[in-house]
Formats: sequence, structure tokens, C-alpha cells
Amino acid sequence: MALLVLFLLSMVLALLAESLLIRMRMARDEAETVAVDSLSDSALEEAMAELALDPNYTGAPKHDFGGGTLQTKVQSLGPGLYDVTATATYGYRHRVVEAQVFRGGGGVTLRHWRRVPG
Repeated sequence: MALLVLFLLSMVLALLAESLLIRMRMARDEAETVAVDSLSDSALEEAMAELALDPNYTGAPKHDFGGGTLQTKVQSLGPGLYDVTATATYGYRHRVVEAQVFRGGGGVTLRHWRRVPG
């Protein structure tokens, strides 16, 4: 009888451990997603700040930032209008954001942005 109780208790503890392991993986995945989202926003902000200083800014090569990497490409569409592609990598996560920004009136304004699927 004691062996049966011990066996059942070990099965319950094994199931509990597996459940906790799954929850920890989900929490880690969510934290990495938040980090790569924040990094892609940072890459876009970095490009907008540089455009505010230099209308001929063309982007930044891949560089380390906040535990991940950032890269931006800026293409002029006409007077004051730019397309910005911001790429962020954190761990195994990769995020690309495309935005259109306007430079004028003493600053840079985000007109619209979208996350590139994939």
C-alpha cells in the first residue's frame, strides 16, 4: 500500500514539474517577443533621430544594442518623405518594421508603420 501511495505521489509531482516547465517556456518566449518588439521600435526611433539631424541619412549597419542587434535602411521618397526599414534581432527572434516618416517643421513625424510578416 505504501508503495502505491509513493508511486501516485511521484506521478503527481512529475506532472506538476512538466506543467511548470511548460509555463516557464511560455514566459521566456513572451519575454523574448517583447524584447525584440522593443528593439525594433528602438531601431526606428534611432533612424528618426538621425534623420532629424541629417536629411541625407541612409541608415545604420548592423550593431549591438540592448542585448540584441539593430540595423536600419533609409530611402528618400521626395522632399522630406522617407521610407525606413528597421531590423532587430534578439536571440533567435527577428523582427522587421517598415515605416514612412516625414521630416519638416523642425522635427520628424511618423506617418505610418507596419510589421513585416515572417
